[in-house]
Amino acid sequence: MTHNFLLLNSNKTEVLLIGPKTSIQKHQQLNLHLDGCSVTTSSTVKDLGVILDSNLSFKNHINQVTKTAFFHLRNISKLRNMLSISDAEKLVHAFMTSRIDYCNTLLGGCPASLRNKL
Repeated sequence: MTHNFLLLNSNKTEVLLIGPKTSIQKHQQLNLHLDGCSVTTSSTVKDLGVILDSNLSFKNHINQVTKTAFFHLRNISKLRNMLSISDAEKLVHAFMTSRIDYCNTLLGGCPASLRNKL
């Protein structure tokens, strides 16, 4: 990092341990010191808008996506009587479909019960 003139922001840097539960529990309170900054482990991290956990279950990510989608759907429904059908469709595609489709290939190995929630 020093060679490329990069600085580590310890307030924004998170470390996620992925592996068997026994290994993760042993190292749960792991503190790393990188370039003079202290970085601690976290149970979930957010990378490019995707919430990852140590089990790679994507449960937290799917819950956040559905929460956001329902929020936008409620707001669109409040405006529905003032919009044409084509304008309402554009809003649904802009606010909901784009969020549901974002990084959806990561969800390929998830259980059907989680995918159906989307």
